[in-house]
Amino acid sequence: MNHGVKMLLRHMLNEEPELVPEYDQNLGFRYPAAERYLTGPVTEVLYIIRQLYEAGILLKKYRDKAVACPSCLSPAISVKYLCVSCTSSNIEKRMIVEHASCGFSDVEESFLKDEECICPKCRKVISKSDLKNAGTNFRCRTCGESFEKPTWMHNCKKCKLNFTLSEASFIDVYCYVLSGEVKGELEEGVISMSPIRMRFEELGFKVSALSVVKGKSGNLQPFDLLGTGKVDGKNVLIALDVVYSTESLDVSPVSALMGKLIDTEVDRGFLVAIPGVNQAGKNLAELYDIQVIEATTPKEAADELERRLRAFIPAR
Repeated sequence: MNHGVKMLLRHMLNEEPELVPEYDQNLGFRYPAAERYLTGPVTEVLYIIRQLYEAGILLKKYRDKAVACPSCLSPAISVKYLCVSCTSSNIEKRMIVEHASCGFSDVEESFLKDEECICPKCRKVISKSDLKNAGTNFRCRTCGESFEKPTWMHNCKKCKLNFTLSEASFIDVYCYVLSGEVKGELEEGVISMSPIRMRFEELGFKVSALSVVKGKSGNLQPFDLLGTGKVDGKNVLIALDVVYSTESLDVSPVSALMGKLIDTEVDRGFLVAIPGVNQAGKNLAELYDIQVIEATTPKEAADELERRLRAFIPAR
């Protein structure tokens, strides 16, 4: 599981329990909260969300129903209002008013003549206050037809197809929530970081979890934990990643941490590996001065981290 996914799931656990879709006129439905943590275009973010759903990590929750193009299934559609007679879109909406005294009703313009307001039926000169709203109608500027309501047609902004309601496709729009099992595992993971975090704080470091550092490349490099403090009067930044597995890890997490450390001004990097890393991983870590802490429990890792930190601080 990459770091962006991990941060997104932690976000859902601690801040927003649902990934809520928003409609974009050009892109369709997207999930802005996920885009804050998952890199790449919207299509890639949607693909990762679908993978998390198929893996049982996220569950779908019905949100809405959207009309979609029957040809390309895009929800980016608009509605065209048309004349009921000639289907022209060149129509106008008109206000209907009624003369309260005689009951005659027509479009408002029919009462106006030579800067006076005159009822076409009773021929009396009246004021506009004698007219009351009686609704609206529509008139086609192309064929002159008047009608109460226009007909309408959908238009797909993507493939330009015009289609009726009976021809339309419908798609379900979902929110996503954490599955109960994954939520429990994440809560355990958050709790398991506590002993490690506490050791940093006991040694006077200010700690932030799931934070990023802007690298020399301009990219934001994420770490599971960052500790900042003073050593021999100098500001020191320590970065730590935690990886879990049922067996010894390969070189991958060491390589990932190495790349982030090379790109940033972090003073020292720690990798907590539960239960451990293979020899190739240890060799790479030694080459790039990455402190690997192997342990079977978070408390055991925290004890070893404290020992390493105490050895590190006086040397600065």
